Order: sequence, then C-alpha cells, then structure tokens
Amino acid sequence: MGLPPWETSDSQLFALVTGANSGLGYSAAARLMDEFLISPSTSPNKHLILILCTRSPMKTRFTISRLRGHLRKQAEYSEFATKQRAKANAQGVEYHWMETVQRVHFLGVEADLCDLKSVYALADRLVNGTVGSPDATTIDGLRLPHGSPGTQSFSEGVEQDRWALSQKPGSTGAQRSWGWGLSGIRLPRLDVIIMSAGTGAWIGVDWPTAIRLVLTDLKQALTYPIFKVAKSGGVVKRQSTYQPTKPDEATQPLVSEQESSDEPPLGEVFCSNVFGHYILAHELTPLLSRPVSPSSKFGGKIIWIGSIEVLPEHFSLDDMQGLKTSAPYESSKRLLDLLAITSELPSVKRIADPYFDSSNTVTAAKSHDETQLNGQTGSVKPKMYVTHPGVFVSDIFPLHAILSMIFLWMAYIARWLGSPWHTIYPYEGACSAVWVALLESDELEKMEGQGQRKSKWGSATDIRGSERVMMTEIPGWGWNGEIESSVDEARRKGRRRNAVDPTKEAKEDFEIMGGKCWAKMEELRKEWEGILGVWDKVK
Repeated sequence: MGLPPWETSDSQLFALVTGANSGLGYSAAARLMDEFLISPSTSPNKHLILILCTRSPMKTRFTISRLRGHLRKQAEYSEFATKQRAKANAQGVEYHWMETVQRVHFLGVEADLCDLKSVYALADRLVNGTVGSPDATTIDGLRLPHGSPGTQSFSEGVEQDRWALSQKPGSTGAQRSWGWGLSGIRLPRLDVIIMSAGTGAWIGVDWPTAIRLVLTDLKQALTYPIFKVAKSGGVVKRQSTYQPTKPDEATQPLVSEQESSDEPPLGEVFCSNVFGHYILAHELTPLLSRPVSPSSKFGGKIIWIGSIEVLPEHFSLDDMQGLKTSAPYESSKRLLDLLAITSELPSVKRIADPYFDSSNTVTAAKSHDETQLNGQTGSVKPKMYVTHPGVFVSDIFPLHAILSMIFLWMAYIARWLGSPWHTIYPYEGACSAVWVALLESDELEKMEGQGQRKSKWGSATDIRGSERVMMTEIPGWGWNGEIESSVDEARRKGRRRNAVDPTKEAKEDFEIMGGKCWAKMEELRKEWEGILGVWDKVK
C-alpha cells in the first residue's frame, strides 16, 4: 500500500479519544477537530489523526460517519469556512473546502474498559499492529453504493447515489459525509490520549433532598449535588471468562452476588473510570514516549476526565475501588485527582516512574523495536493531566426526558445566578480537555511549575455562555498546590460554599495519600498482569 495521506505534511497530531461514540467523548473529538482547524497557531499544512475508541465496530463506523459530516459542515458552511473563503478571495485564489477536510483523518478501534483482555489487545494493536477506518457512509452509518466518492471503489463512470458526495467544488448536501477508508495504518506515535469513557452507576434521585436543596440553594445544589443515588458494590464479570454485552442487556453483579472465584473482585465504576484507562495508558507508553533529542523535549499527554463535585470523604484508601461506598463515581474521580496531581512530585515520583517506563510494558516486550526493548535510557516520558467538564446535561444519569429538560433550564438559571461551572452541553464541557490537548507542552509546563504546581483544569462559562478554562480547587491541594493567604474574587466565585482554605498540613496529607494511591495502583496492575497471564504470551 502507499503512504498514509498525512505523510506529506510538515507535522501531525495523533490523538486517541475513548468513549468517542457519544456524550463528552464525541464532543471532545468534534471540538478537538474544530479548534485544530481554526487555531491561528496551527500550520495550514498540519494534519490531525483522530483515533476513535468505542465498544463495537458498528459504533465506530457510525461515530466516524457523524464526525465526517461535522467536519464537512465546518469546512464548507461554518463561520470558519466563510473567513477562509474571504481570505482566499482577497489573495485572488479560490477556497476549496476539500483541502481543509483532507487535513483530518479518522481511525477506529474498539475496546471494553471493563474487559481487561480487550484493553491489552487494543494497546497491542495500536503499538505493534495496524489500524484503519471504514469508507465514507451515509449520515446513518450505512454503506454508500459501490463506486461512490469517499470509498476506495470510487469510479467516475458510476452513476452516483443521492447520498454520494460530488467531488465538484461547491457541491451541496448537508447530510452527506465525506472521507476515504484507510487500512493497514501503523501509528508512529501518540501525542494525546483523552480518556473520557466511563460510567456513573447511578440508579435514581433522593427526591426529598433534591427538592429541598434546589429550592433553598439552587446554584450549590446543581453544582455539588448530594442527592444522586448510586448502586453500591457493583463489580465486573469474571475477567478470564468475560463476554461483552450491551449495556441494556445485562447488569453487572454485586460483590455479594459474585460466585466464588480465584479472581479478586474488580469494581465496575473503578474499572471503567480508572483502572481500564490506567492499564491502557501504561501499555501505550511506547507510543507516548520520545527519544531525547533537541526537537523532542516533551512526551505525549495523558488527559484524565475528572469531576468538579468530589470531596475527600468520597474516597477511602481502604476501599480504593469504591465497592463499599454509596458514591462510587465520586470515589473514582477523587482517585484521579490524587494520581494526576501527585504524579511528578519528588516524594511520589519514585513510586510512579515505573508506570511511565515503556520498557515495563507488555506491548514493548512484543515489539521488534530495539529502542522499546532496551529500556528508557534517554527517553522523554509522557505527562499526566486532569481536567473536568463542569456540569452538563448527560445521558449517563438516568433521568426521564421531561426531567432532563427541567434540569437543563435549572442549569441555565444556575449560570445566570453566577455559577461559572454550568457548561450545560457536552461540547462546551469538552473545552478544558481540548485546551490541554492543543496547548504547547512548554507553555503548559510553565503554568504547572514543571509538574510541581499541577492544576485541575475545568471547563467554565460566563453568564452568556462563552467558554473558558479555569483552575479548579481540589480539597487538600488548593488550586495549584500553593498555600495562599487569601483567595482572589475570580476564584472564589466558583468555589464550593464552606470550602476550607488549603493548609501546609492538608497539602502534605494530600501528597502522602497520592503516593499511597500510586503504590496500590501499581500493585494492582502487576497483580492483574499475573492473573491474566499477559506476560506468558511474551515469553
């Protein structure tokens, strides 16, 4: 086969997005694509390669179809397209939207984060195998007729279907997608992983508490809700015999219902939100790391999606997987804060460093690349960041359509009352993750004090809905690990009521807890490597 279509460009950005078929994951992919194209700092010859991870090939195909349609709209009909067309006319040339479209490429992969074997298989495929993407499809994800533009079987002599997109400039059809199918693509590296897949395990609402808090303190109630009811003790199915099912076909068993097994229980929410991603990112370090050179000063970015509503009491080291808590989602998100924020602190770095070492991965051991097999001498390792989407209306929480609409309007009221955190829609919620993904690494490192003053970057808006990124207070750490004598008004505006100012003692406790979490996560990772026998296949 020939070279990938981006090989002739002067630079590329390779980004993996999990949970890309809906909600925040899809919005992160769409927004990453949009901001990549419109950013004045992006070279017009730079290409974006989006690797989209879903749970099934059908979801992957449909997701890519939707994103192709979104891309075409951005390139031909949007305000960006109008500006590009005016700019081209001023230069005496014609704007061709297809040239913009051809700078973005989609690749599709699948994994179930609650099936650790599929996580290892995905990592191996990305590091040592090849990936591809389907041909262009209709807006519903259906196949185009043989010979249609956007398919590998394209032929000028074939009469085109109404869904087929003409290659002629100025063609119309807002509901048509565009894109050539690719196959046999070997990834040279990964620049960004946005880990947005996850679950909440919520089953309802404590209505008396919800009504009382909304009527007495709506802004705080909708920003830091304490009335959500979650299933406690949910575990994933036995990993050695795991058979993926559709989410609506079966429920995960509880710890008390699990049959006796030689496998330890693995929390469903913990595995989906944290551990599955934790293993995936570790096994992808061969692609996220860089050999030291004058042009390679930074590795790739591992971007966690946290939450604004977590508190220290949501998490217990003795129940790291959240099997006993009534708030497993909040527990998992507090764990993300502890892992990401402390990952480069001197007291934790010794514990966390093996995680970022690509020579410790199964994927590197399977590789024939000597630079991966011989360790990390002179290697630039990836960095870990944490963001959150603010508060938006999501189908991850089980609400009737009418109640979702009521919540939507109450979220607008909370924003009008001054809440900066009500992004309301997932596209706006993806602002912070995309900002971290596209910001130059050296600038981000300066803002985070070379890893010593890390922040939790949150998606925020003003009263009119204009998005921006804000530092978010983390209990015990503050905004960036600095002990401040006073809090400025801008930060106080989005602060939880009755929040306690960070102290030196609280910061030390946070750092100690982070180190303990890293130690237990690494111990758990190695335990499951042994249970699954992933190293046996290498020997």
